[in-house]
Amino acid sequence: MKIALAVFAVVLVSLPAMAQTQTQTRTMVDECACESQPLPTTLATVNGVTISARDIEKSTAESVRNLQRQVVEARQRELDLIINSRLLAAEATKRGITTTKLLELEVVAKVKTPTHAEAQTFFDQNKARLREDFPAVKDDILKFLTEERQRVEAKKFADGLRAASDTVVKVAQPAPAKTEAERAQVLATINGVAVTAGDVEDALKPLIVDVQQKVYELRRNELDLNINDTLLAQEAARRKVTINALLEAEVKSKQVTEEQARLFFEQNKERVSGDFAQTKDSIISYLQTAETRNAERAFVEKMRAAATIEVFLKKPESAKP
Repeated sequence: MKIALAVFAVVLVSLPAMAQTQTQTRTMVDECACESQPLPTTLATVNGVTISARDIEKSTAESVRNLQRQVVEARQRELDLIINSRLLAAEATKRGITTTKLLELEVVAKVKTPTHAEAQTFFDQNKARLREDFPAVKDDILKFLTEERQRVEAKKFADGLRAASDTVVKVAQPAPAKTEAERAQVLATINGVAVTAGDVEDALKPLIVDVQQKVYELRRNELDLNINDTLLAQEAARRKVTINALLEAEVKSKQVTEEQARLFFEQNKERVSGDFAQTKDSIISYLQTAETRNAERAFVEKMRAAATIEVFLKKPESAKP
């Protein structure tokens, strides 16, 4: 039954009022409207040296845009999702049953279970893309075929619910609602009951909070790298050496022993391909790299403790207690 619910949720966002791609004249930040606060021009200072938003933009911009695009695309779908969810709930209430029972009757019960022969045919038609033999993937294929049939049946049912209702879509492409007046805008009516921009924004809030946190973490991680690089450059300049020479002089990592490598192998043998003799050198190399990184981190943390660092990048408002 969980499959049918998930399939119906997919269908809910694929009906006529689906918003088309927004005009590209607005920036992704405008379309998303999910920055909880303006991004400071100066993100941090390190012993008086400024690290600007532009300094981290090259490394983070694409990832930030991809995250924010999730909100933009979800906003375009959400109106249809709300409309069809309400129609489903209304029909269930009308029949005096739950939405789960309604889907059992109108979707699950009408789907013909795929056969072994149909699964074999699907496998034969797609074996170039499948990396295992038929017995290994048969159950997955049967599940996929079932979900596809449920998706088709769910769309027919959802189409029928909408056709039988008095649904009027007034704004097919909702814009971000920031003020109370914007939130009160009626985007659609369902049998005379309004769906507002505020309804859409409220439904999107968990996604927006999640995106805000992920964007902050991306920026903060990149800012920390920039702070570390700045400290290394400053210390190297003070000593009149290169950064590589500085690291060679200060970063002293312990030599990984064969005993440590063997212990790692025993603890991870299920994920390691080959026996210890075959993998020993690779394991030692991996562990040595980790040791070096830990030593570098310790050296940088020591410099950070002695430095004057101010960070102006703030956590999103939603993440604050």
